Amino acid sequence: MSSGFLGHGLSIAVGLALAQRMDVSKYHIYVLMSDGDMQSGVAWEGAMTAAKYRVSEVTVIMDYNDVQLDGATHDIMPLEPIIDKWKAFGFNVLEINGHDLRQVMDSLDTALEIHSKPTVVLAHTTKGKGVSFMENTALWHGAVPNAEQYSQAQRELQEGVNE
Repeated sequence: MSSGFLGHGLSIAVGLALAQRMDVSKYHIYVLMSDGDMQSGVAWEGAMTAAKYRVSEVTVIMDYNDVQLDGATHDIMPLEPIIDKWKAFGFNVLEINGHDLRQVMDSLDTALEIHSKPTVVLAHTTKGKGVSFMENTALWHGAVPNAEQYSQAQRELQEGVNE
């Protein structure tokens, strides 16, 4: 589901995890969040609740690229020390290269084996990776490329695949 406002996804996921405890169904809940989401108080309220109730059925995957709509996350509202914060909130923390599919899959497998607390996967990524004019540029958070830019992006991504 799309959670709408920044940071609400984790709180919704915790609610789903707690609700399933009253039911016979068992499932794992994945939350995709950005570093920008973590600037919202509701995200940390969700984290606090997840830890209190030890909802190991929740795995957060945090896209950690330091770029949000208006610029660099570290300039707008710094998150460091993010690892220490997640640990202080009672989460198991895994750090990965978010562009390495093997690391992504391995981290999700590891999270499924942790039954005492929730897990967050800090996926270090590069916004716009593989497209020279898009990499690490906040403009492309919501902009649409024109036809020429789109062609250039396709060429650069194809070249990256063939390397």
